[in-house]
Order: sequence, then C-alpha cells, then structure tokens
Amino acid sequence: MALDRYGITVSGIAIALFAVSSTYADSSSLQAQAKAADATRYSFIVGKGAEIKATGDNMAFTLWWQPSTWSHASGVIVALHGHDSYATTEAALWQPYAEKYGFALLTLQWWFGAGETTSDYYRPEQIYLLVSNLLVSKNVKVGSVFFTGFSRGSANSYAVATLDHAAANRNHFALVLSNAGSAASDYPPNQQISAGSFGSQPFAGMKWAMYCGEKDPDPDIGGCPAMLKSSTWVKDLGASMQLFIDDPIGNHGGFMTNPSNVTQVMELYRQVLADVIAATPTTAVVTAKEANCFFDWAEDHYPALLAPARPVSESATPYYYRRYGNTQSGKRSPPLLSER
Repeated sequence: MALDRYGITVSGIAIALFAVSSTYADSSSLQAQAKAADATRYSFIVGKGAEIKATGDNMAFTLWWQPSTWSHASGVIVALHGHDSYATTEAALWQPYAEKYGFALLTLQWWFGAGETTSDYYRPEQIYLLVSNLLVSKNVKVGSVFFTGFSRGSANSYAVATLDHAAANRNHFALVLSNAGSAASDYPPNQQISAGSFGSQPFAGMKWAMYCGEKDPDPDIGGCPAMLKSSTWVKDLGASMQLFIDDPIGNHGGFMTNPSNVTQVMELYRQVLADVIAATPTTAVVTAKEANCFFDWAEDHYPALLAPARPVSESATPYYYRRYGNTQSGKRSPPLLSER
C-alpha cells in the first residue's frame, strides 16, 4: 500500500470515498438531471464524443474528452464546476478551448445533485483520488495538467492542489487556476494547510493563476478583495503567482464570458507545458556512424566474443546491429545492438 510523505494512503482515501450517504441519486439519474438542467450544453459535449462514466461509488460521474491528435504529454484541462452545477456544463464551456489548443479535458461531477452542505459534495481528498486515478489510467504525463475550479470548485482548489503536491509519485498539476472562489480561513482543509499539516511550504514550486471580477456580488467570498488575500496566502506557502486577472467589468462568472480572460490562461498553460516538456530528459539518438565506431571498438577489444570482426551492419527498426558467427568457443555470439 503506497503511503505519501504526509501519511495519506490511497486505500484510506478510497474508504472515505465509498462511505458517502446512499440517500442521493445514482450516477445514471444524476446524468439525466444534468441533461435536464442544461440540455443544450449536455448535447453539445456528448455530440463531441465525450466519454462519461460512473464513479466507482455510483454516486456521480466523470467526463473525459480528447482530440484525435492527443498524446499523453499534450496537456489536460481538469475543471471543477461551481455550486449547484454539472460536469457536463463545465466541460461544454472548456471544450472549444481544449480543442483549439489540442488539450484533453476532464471534468468531475462532484455535487450529488441536491443540497448545499459540504456533505452534498465530494471532499477534496475524494476529488483528488477520482481525478488522479483517471489521469493515471489515461497515462497522462506527470506534471503536465492544468487544474482549475470555479466558485465553490475554486474554494476547494487549494486543498486539492495541496494533495497533489503531497502525493507520492503523482504530482499531476503544472498550473492551477482558482477562479472566483477564495481560500476561506474557516474551511477545515484550509485550516489544516495553514497549521502545517502538509509542511511549511505545501505549495512550493507550484505555478498559480487567479481570476476575480470587480462586479462580483460577493467581494469577500469570490471577489477581488478575497482573491487578493488568497493570492497572498498561496504565495506565502510557496506558490509562484504567474497571472492575476482583475477584470474591471467582470462579475462572478466573468472569466468564461470574456474570451480574452480564458485566452490569457490558455497561453500561459501552453508556455508552462512547453517548459515541462523541454525539461524532460530525452533519449540520445545514435547515428549509424557512431554505432559503427562503437561496434569496431568492441570487436577490437573483445575478439573472442565478437568474431569475425567487421560484419555488415544491419537495420531492423528500431535497432541497428551486427550479427556474429561462431567464436573460438564454438558458440554463436548474440548480435550487438544499438537502439536508434
């Protein structure tokens, strides 16, 4: 059983995940509810070929979409919807940008379809387990994901990002966007972060962006005063603030209604992703000339093993090799290979 450096076990989170009350609708009913609430966006994302699957507890569902050219290192947008909303609606909003930039898209239905208490939603550790396991199943490159939450999703983004930073051998997120939802100081997961439960710098090295609208009706919850405080908080805990969008005409949902806001973040993510790819070690390519030089050296230094010397070099993708006949021991030598 894998244990991360702060004592959080995957199995322990899984136990919590499957302990959700059974009084809510099941996944199929919740999908039907999402369709009824916003049929246009539901039909749009389904028409784009999105893969919708029930969560393991059958309480909710995940949605995955990818362009035909997508590969495991091409980038993924992971988006959490706001309160009283749906993963299908969130996906429909992000999909045109994902398609434009060649990113895959993952959304989680983390509200159970009724109620507005914290028990009516997945908790941060449950969110992270579901998201992380799906990213692993899709073989997404570690450290290449753009994670964002809107409103209530944003309010939980800080705790989910903390879990990603703490998770052993996962660390999916390259960039986090907290969109119009502040890090409430009275929220227990944030209190644990501030108390040092995840170390003194739980966001060390994490790249962050934030959005606020000056017209937000709740300035002390998701508006600019609250988001500025959240920006200071994450920076004090080690995060690097890459972009802070203070929209003078934006309301609570103004990030998505102004395409220039989304474009700024997408361009930032594209650059962050490019930096991640550039920093990834690559396998050196050996030319035929270099391989032959090595073969010659090996034959000269180990004639009893590699005889007769200087056979013709051959190719069989991805290998470039020389085949040897009988040696002094009377046994046939294996081919000497170089992977090109």
